Amino acid sequence: MSSGRRRSAFVLLLLAVVINLPLAHSTWTDAKVERSGEDVSATVVEHGDSDWLSFRFPADVDPDQRTWSVEVDDPTYDEAVATGRLEVRVLDADPSAYRVDGAVESRVPLVVTAVADVLLLLLVLLMWRFGGRLRSSLRAVALGDVERCKPEILLERLHAEDYLVRGEVLEVGPDRVVLDLGNRTIEVLLDGHQNPVGHQQAAQVRARMIG
Repeated sequence: MSSGRRRSAFVLLLLAVVINLPLAHSTWTDAKVERSGEDVSATVVEHGDSDWLSFRFPADVDPDQRTWSVEVDDPTYDEAVATGRLEVRVLDADPSAYRVDGAVESRVPLVVTAVADVLLLLLVLLMWRFGGRLRSSLRAVALGDVERCKPEILLERLHAEDYLVRGEVLEVGPDRVVLDLGNRTIEVLLDGHQNPVGHQQAAQVRARMIG
């Protein structure tokens, strides 16, 4: 795999982690609350005409006495308003991790994550299908033999349309070589010159740009 493809794979992997991490963390937290949480009776401190309730945990659960909010179904709302209490399962060491029976679960995070995953999958398929063609491509004619060099990406103008090109070899042919320049590729026509450098090795060549 070329350095450009490795970078692309790393970026795609990072995007996948960023997209799925919030939902994965929420699912893991819910499972932890279910497994290790304790049931407490919280105090309802505010409610309105909608099904949103604001509540506080007992001081031994949340010494800071922060106010938390949750949207619940109609029966749960009516009971909480009538009694001033709300049954909540919460982690003892983390009051922000809780679950309310009768809470209305929003499907928005799941839908957003699923749509983002589909778009990312389409991007992966496009990159796999078209490969380097998704990047801009240059064309040049060699002015000398292709040589080995240290791993480096370089496109340095020498004079006029003559350049010194360095990059990783992506393709090798009897009369051409394609180098990876990171965000683009360059096809160098050998024009009778030699190329002793193999696939996925660093190479350099002086070449005249033709497109």
